[in-house]
Amino acid sequence: MQKAHLYEAILLVNRGIDEVVRGLERLKRAKDSGLDPACFDEKMTLFEIHRASLNGYFCNNVERSEHRDAARFERKHREYEKNTLDEIQVYQDLRAVEERRRIEGKPPKVRFFTEEEQQEWERQYRRSHEDVGGEGHLVTERQP
Repeated sequence: MQKAHLYEAILLVNRGIDEVVRGLERLKRAKDSGLDPACFDEKMTLFEIHRASLNGYFCNNVERSEHRDAARFERKHREYEKNTLDEIQVYQDLRAVEERRRIEGKPPKVRFFTEEEQQEWERQYRRSHEDVGGEGHLVTERQP
């Protein structure tokens, strides 16, 4: 995978900075070294600044790339769904979406007709099943 080496590289950079900070902390704690502890605090802070800056730069660039990939794979998945989903799966998916909307307290976007409602709708609009592409029992409601 091409992305894995990028993530591994940033992991190695962060591990390296962790090692540097641990080393500076040990030097700071060293007794009778004659070294100024404040100097080590300043250097550790500088390393952390650089780490944060580098991680921010990496994350911003990777985020854009990930969004592009997500969009590309979403398009690819939609093509797959178009070619493989049957009407039963579509109904199941719609029911799951509507159930989630109900739980969230949102109004339904789709309503399923009972057999009686479907027959009444067909009588009112006099459309054959061939015109609507099969025996659908689904009507989408327009939201204002």
